Amino acid sequence: MRPLLPVLVATLMLTAACTQQTGTGGAKVEAFSDLYKNGTVIAVCDPTYCPAGRYAEMVISHLELAKPKQGQMLRANIATNDPNVRAVLDKVMAGEVDAGFVYLTDALHENNSVQIIEIPREYAPLPQYGASITRYSENPDSARLFIKYLTSKEGQALLQKYGFTPGIQLPEPFAYGNFSTGAITVFAASSLTESFTDIAAEFENKTGIQVTIGFASSGILRQKIEAGAPADVYATASLRHSEILMEQNLIEEESVFARNHLVVVSQR
Repeated sequence: MRPLLPVLVATLMLTAACTQQTGTGGAKVEAFSDLYKNGTVIAVCDPTYCPAGRYAEMVISHLELAKPKQGQMLRANIATNDPNVRAVLDKVMAGEVDAGFVYLTDALHENNSVQIIEIPREYAPLPQYGASITRYSENPDSARLFIKYLTSKEGQALLQKYGFTPGIQLPEPFAYGNFSTGAITVFAASSLTESFTDIAAEFENKTGIQVTIGFASSGILRQKIEAGAPADVYATASLRHSEILMEQNLIEEESVFARNHLVVVSQR
């Protein structure tokens, strides 16, 4: 088995999503301050497995430090512990809750069906995404080439297309030699579904290397790798999960490649 060479893949800023009028609490959320009003019902992801939930916790903690009363009120309004961002966003759009924390890229994917409201900069964390070759990779050359494509000029452009801010200041054009490599399996965070589907298709077109992608929360994917699941690349929405795997010598280091924003959204 060849040495692993991970590269940190993307920084993604979280968003808070909220309904306009019809949530369980009946609250009308039009600004971040509405999140800590009495009766507002808020959905979040499970922070144990879903990085978006951990980033939401950071927002609440930052608010509690700056404005203890408001922070405590926001925390008291948390009503769910969902498995992923998609579940939170679906509840917001269906009016089952008044608000929820989601990624900006997921909100943008709804094609203007939600109204976006910024979260104050002083409370917003900076989520980061990373891609690594796993210790169990059977085709590390193909995995390394896939990560090279992610961080290339072409890969960065595709990520930007889906709402990510490029993390590589001067990405180089993708180049590769004419050598035979095997198919790869990529474990990727759920919030990368649209962008990685596109990226994998373009990568296959350029290299002829088949890519199979399994999407789930970063924590669930981390546990699968710990159990020996046969993945070649791990693309996570949280450096914390990468650090845990690196401590176990299951992946190696990483490199930032994209950023996003934390916002509040409401139904239109």
